[in-house]
Amino acid sequence: MIGDEADLRDPPPVDTPEGTRGLYGQSPDDWSPRLYLVPAETPIEEIIEFFEVGTSCSIRHGWAERDTLDLVTSTLSRVNDITPGSIEMATPSELRFRFWRRLRVDEIEEIESVYRKVDEYQAGLERYISNGLSGASLLHDVGETGVLNLLWR
Repeated sequence: MIGDEADLRDPPPVDTPEGTRGLYGQSPDDWSPRLYLVPAETPIEEIIEFFEVGTSCSIRHGWAERDTLDLVTSTLSRVNDITPGSIEMATPSELRFRFWRRLRVDEIEEIESVYRKVDEYQAGLERYISNGLSGASLLHDVGETGVLNLLWR
């Protein structure tokens, strides 16, 4: 189900029909982000694929769209295996992933090791790289906020 246009600064609603969850998304056919209600058990991979996450600037950077989708899917799936969470927002240029609990230091280090093995820009870490270190590690802010914000420009 697709709802009205959404303000991405707000968290998605938690009061949704039984068996569904809300997330903000902008499919390639949408003019702006909207509220989507998806089955609660929808895998991360399907959400990334549907919203074509990370593909907004693939061509400009010389990345194949399919390779970018596969990279975003594999890295976020590994992150979710380390510490589970949910996608709150997905567009071709952004993704917001909220962890279900506070991250431990060793988990942040393990997540960083996942991203060190790939092109960090293609994987969406531009926001963290551009802003520099605000703590002991690249993803220090993720540990503080409980949210991984991926960005492609």
